[in-house]
Amino acid sequence: MIPTTFASVSGTRVAAIARTPPHRRVVGSAAPGQALRKLRIGRWWRHLVRDRRGTAVIELALALPILTIFLFGIVSGGSWLAMAHVVQESANEGARAALAGITTSERASLATQAALQTLSRSYGIRSEEITLKVDDDGRQLTVKVAYDGSANPLLKLPIVPAATTTIRRQASVVLAGF
Repeated sequence: MIPTTFASVSGTRVAAIARTPPHRRVVGSAAPGQALRKLRIGRWWRHLVRDRRGTAVIELALALPILTIFLFGIVSGGSWLAMAHVVQESANEGARAALAGITTSERASLATQAALQTLSRSYGIRSEEITLKVDDDGRQLTVKVAYDGSANPLLKLPIVPAATTTIRRQASVVLAGF
């Protein structure tokens, strides 16, 4: 029997206290209803803490929105980078092609044809959305290409806005002095 300090308590009460585990013993002058309520809340809390059912669903509910934002960001950012690369490549090709021309009008025509041909091979870019300008001062030729991607659905994904919907790139070449 566990020794107790209750000298004036009857034997049955001491035996009941001795059988009660130490973490469930009620000490002090709490009302019996409060002690029972504390005991029930303690059982419920311990059961809740130990219960592992449904944790995967809760973890998924917390992680899925973050993963969705990352996925939309990757798709939107990757599409913007791909479009920017195509626009820069078309400006580069236009500037390279212009080197073969002799007159200013011939260089402008060659640059425009090469830039538009490069853009036509890319997916998702229509010629109506392209602004092309060729500046030729006789010593340096600059091809400026601007793409208005406001109608492109990949650049307008929800949650993650694109950096900008208008992509502007240019390429310059130095003309040989004839």
